[in-house]
Amino acid sequence: MATLTIYSADSSALIHGWRRIYRPKNFGFVWDRLGVLIEEGRFKASVEVYNDLEKKDDELFKWCKERKDKLLVDIDETIQAHVARIMKAYPRLVDTVKGRSSSDPFVIALAASTDPTMTVVTEEFVGKVRIPDVCDSEKITYCGLADLIEREDWKFE
Repeated sequence: MATLTIYSADSSALIHGWRRIYRPKNFGFVWDRLGVLIEEGRFKASVEVYNDLEKKDDELFKWCKERKDKLLVDIDETIQAHVARIMKAYPRLVDTVKGRSSSDPFVIALAASTDPTMTVVTEEFVGKVRIPDVCDSEKITYCGLADLIEREDWKFE
């Protein structure tokens, strides 16, 4: 039997999906199915992603808040050790001047600390040092939200 993929969600995937490409009004099935993945324990997010989303406090944050018990993963010693290692190796991953991407090392660390390693879901594909760059170096699988939909074989019907 094949092992089902477990995902570590980046705030960029959730924000981009919710606000730009899979708006709930027309693509509610995407969010319903993500909810099923959350219930199955296959779609997770670091509490730092939640903190990022809380800054906007919009409908996406409300959606996450309603699922936070099964969605969120607290930062433990293992995750913190991975974050420290990642930040030492990739100091430009977080933009400390603009206060952006602060959850990125936690997204990667969550994936790295899980056995089997989780697949990171991100929409950060452009920029200086981004999640995909670090994932490539760390041998962590990543994909976009559309890739997740394809991998899970979701159909719009």
